[in-house]
Amino acid sequence: MRQFVILFALALAAASASLIPQPGFPEGRIINGYEAEKGEAPYIVSLQTTSKSHFCAASLISSRCLLTAGHCLLSYTQGVAVAGAHSRLDQTSVQSRKFDSSQFVIHEDYSGGVGPNDIGLIRLSKEDAFDLNAVARDGSNPVGVVSLPSKTFEGTGDGYLYGWGRDNSGSLPTNLQTLKVDIIGYTDCQAAMPVTAKVAESNVCTYTAGTTDGACNGDSGGPLVKVTENGAELVGLVSWGFTPCATTSYPSVYTNTISFLSWIEQNRDDIE
Repeated sequence: MRQFVILFALALAAASASLIPQPGFPEGRIINGYEAEKGEAPYIVSLQTTSKSHFCAASLISSRCLLTAGHCLLSYTQGVAVAGAHSRLDQTSVQSRKFDSSQFVIHEDYSGGVGPNDIGLIRLSKEDAFDLNAVARDGSNPVGVVSLPSKTFEGTGDGYLYGWGRDNSGSLPTNLQTLKVDIIGYTDCQAAMPVTAKVAESNVCTYTAGTTDGACNGDSGGPLVKVTENGAELVGLVSWGFTPCATTSYPSVYTNTISFLSWIEQNRDDIE
């Protein structure tokens, strides 16, 4: 009986520990999201394993250059980039390109895990460039690029997150999901986080106080955009948050693209 009590106590402690929020990657979730309009985010790319399992998202910033989180590129050495998808089951308008680690550029100061400088590029050859002029049956262009912000761009306020992340119940949605979010800067993000959180000045966050909407949202590497008079501009890349995602109310943390504009330009020069 005493042994049973000890084992039960240990099991209960382990279960309780698993519920304590911990810094981690977002487990491919869009908490409280809803279906995006078809063609709303033509720049989002599904990064998939060679067996067609979605593991991260990326954004097209040119026909041959994909921007994503560095930790996504440390997880897999090869895969397939799928652009133009809305439904995961409809392959009629998608374009697929194989890639491997020889095409990766990961920020030299990213050490892996939760932390700053979580950014990377996948660089395609000229032969593998995505066709940005392809027209779908409905007359739309299913594949497009997203603009990088200018250095004077104000990256706070209303924004939108996109991805195929699991919902609150853990189900994987068929169609692309989106979520309207409140973007906050480094100072406000740090104030809403535990003192031990590794938030850097090169991060931007989303947060709605008292809800789980800002907690660990989205597919890793996926786009956080702000819609301006010039169209969508890429504010951030989904990096990390406190897990379990559906039950925490801390901010979600993104790599702030404004902080890495020079790095992006330097590392895409040889393919443009």
